Amino acid sequence: MHVTIEKAAAWLGVAMLGGFLVMFWFIAGLIPPMSPALTAEQTARIYSDHGLRIRIGLALMLLFCWLFTPFLALLSRQVRRIEGYWGVMSLTQVMLSVTFPFGFAVCAVFGVAAAYRPERNPDVTQALSDLFWFIFVGLVGPLIMQVIILAFCVFIDRRQVPSFPRWFVYFNIWYAMLGVPGCAIYLFKTGPLAWNGMFAFWIPLTVFGIWMIVTAIMLTRAVDVEAAERKARAANREWEPAA
Repeated sequence: MHVTIEKAAAWLGVAMLGGFLVMFWFIAGLIPPMSPALTAEQTARIYSDHGLRIRIGLALMLLFCWLFTPFLALLSRQVRRIEGYWGVMSLTQVMLSVTFPFGFAVCAVFGVAAAYRPERNPDVTQALSDLFWFIFVGLVGPLIMQVIILAFCVFIDRRQVPSFPRWFVYFNIWYAMLGVPGCAIYLFKTGPLAWNGMFAFWIPLTVFGIWMIVTAIMLTRAVDVEAAERKARAANREWEPAA
């Protein structure tokens, strides 16, 4: 039964990726992002003209973003299996996993607040909008740290049948490197490193989608590896370490 549950947790992450695109892109209309170079009046006009769809899309995100948690829990559990106990890497992975859905929720609250009162001072709306985009696009550190920990754990896994293939190390490093430019949005209002730019938004968003799909596939494989180990231990009447 645990195999079915854990595989469902892996694919739930991919389902949430699709849901995220629907909620942010097609319902809220926040992808592609508005330009950070817009004036306060122009920004406020967007939230006024599209306020209802923005509030609906972000309200749905607030409701469903927590469904990323089983995927991240499974990821943390596999790191713990490689480490062999609840050590620094696996516990750090758990704590960083908390920030992922919470970051989505916090940025969605700021976005909803920006669209909630269209009659307010445009400067206030712009400030709330800035906070939304700063968190949504720029808060890349926790996820990059998670990816680096995962890559390191895969690299040091010396078990006879490792949970993940060795190429998965380089795949995670590739994703981490392409995600770093998101941190630069706090310095630019135009160009490829602004929050609507190619290097800060579109490339990280694309590679994030690829990473989620590939990692879900690798997690299902890791679940099968663990299930085979359990079956072999049961056949040999060996003691099974705590998961």
